[in-house]
Amino acid sequence: MTVAHDVPTQQSSVPAVTPPSSPRLVAALVRGQRIAIPCPSWCVVNHSAQDLAFLEDLSHASVAVTLPVRQFDGSVEEVLAAQVVQWPFAREGEPYLSVDADGSGECNEYRGPAGLAFADQLVAHAERIRRLVSALG
Repeated sequence: MTVAHDVPTQQSSVPAVTPPSSPRLVAALVRGQRIAIPCPSWCVVNHSAQDLAFLEDLSHASVAVTLPVRQFDGSVEEVLAAQVVQWPFAREGEPYLSVDADGSGECNEYRGPAGLAFADQLVAHAERIRRLVSALG
C-alpha cells in the first residue's frame, strides 16, 4: 500500500495571468426584435429601453463628466461635458471622446491622441486660471 505524504509545495514567483475580459452581452431592441450585442464595460446605456429603427443607430456611452459653474443667479450650469462614445455598427465604429463645451448638444469628437491633447489643453488652461487667482493676493 502506498501512503501519500504531505509535501510542502513551492510557490511560484510568476504571478497568475488573468485573461482579458471580453465585452458583456446585453439585449438590444431593433425593429421590435431582441438581439444580443457586445457592450463594453464602460457603457451605461440601457440598450433595451428604446426600439431602434436600424442597428447602425445603436451607440455606447460612458458616464459624462462635467464642470459645474455657478451662475449670477446662484444656479449651477454644467459645462464641458465629456464622455466616451461609440457607434459600433456605423462606418467609423471606434470609440472617441465626445465634448459638449456649453451644453448645447453640439459635440466635438476627439479620436486617439487628439483626446489626450485636449485634456492637456485643459490642464494648461487650469494653470493659467491658477495664476490669475494668485494675482489676487
